[in-house]
Amino acid sequence: MRAATGGPLAAPVGPRRRGAVCAVALALAAPWLSGCGATLDSPVPPDAPWNLVRYGPERTRLNYHDRWADEKLTLLERMNRDREAHGAPPLEYEPRAALVGDRYCLEMALARSTGHWDPTGRAPYVRWGLAGGVDYHSQNAVAFSHDAASDDQPLLDRLLEAHASMMAEQPPHDGHRRLILDPTMTHVGIGAAAVGGQFRMSQEFTRVLLEWVEVPDRPLHAGSIAALAAQPLPGWRVAEVEVRWEPPLPEAATGVVHRSGGYGYPEVVRRLSPEPPRGTAHVGGAEPGFPVGDDGRFTLRFELNQGPGYYFVVCLLRAWPAVDQSELLRASAALVVAVP
Repeated sequence: MRAATGGPLAAPVGPRRRGAVCAVALALAAPWLSGCGATLDSPVPPDAPWNLVRYGPERTRLNYHDRWADEKLTLLERMNRDREAHGAPPLEYEPRAALVGDRYCLEMALARSTGHWDPTGRAPYVRWGLAGGVDYHSQNAVAFSHDAASDDQPLLDRLLEAHASMMAEQPPHDGHRRLILDPTMTHVGIGAAAVGGQFRMSQEFTRVLLEWVEVPDRPLHAGSIAALAAQPLPGWRVAEVEVRWEPPLPEAATGVVHRSGGYGYPEVVRRLSPEPPRGTAHVGGAEPGFPVGDDGRFTLRFELNQGPGYYFVVCLLRAWPAVDQSELLRASAALVVAVP
């Protein structure tokens, strides 16, 4: 039996050699869970009892000793050959995304569950944000079930079979294939697990267009003011910022969550745009909310006014110097957690 689920609707480090999984639980967690990352002196509201923590270029080089590194490297090479054949640039490997994927796949295999939502009901973007991921993220996921007594197929064969099944999709039902070939995605981590005849594989894609991102170093109280700062890579400028929100999972939720189909990021609750140049009027649907420096860096503030839950800051960038009608790309999915 096979089940495959695709990424959100609408929308330079290779794997390490095989070895024991290192103690990376703290490195995976968000900074307010682990204390990882460097606290910087960034501008924040004067009454805020917290700092911003920076995720720089090192965020894509997490030291994760992957048990299946060789097999995943082979799959990555296959993916990049497929992308090259369709005119898309190669993907770089993202160890943090691989670790997030491995955890998800193991939990799903043990629970004999399928879909993008893990057994506790968390969507891919929530898992990514809680792991300290700040770049925009999309997931492909595949599930195979076999007779455990006769399932002796090597994991590499399973990985390649799962990938081939997605590449064989035909329009309009080809969301997995389109995500694999998306030329705007820059990195990918591969998750895998095989337990008792249950095989799970995920492809955790990210789009790295920001040199660094700074987010609060801990959960904030609902109703307080949060801040985010970022520096786009050369050739990019921020055009708009979406603040998206979803409530926390009910504490009474128990059992295994089975949800199928595609998923999307939560609803937009606020849109902000850069302040217009002096002497010009603001044009567009988003409210002007933050200044942008000559080098493109920006800091924005927003109220956690929807109550407790997960607030995702999605920065939309455009190529710079701007080209008329140039495509806006979502470059972040930075998480701010609001508690009561």
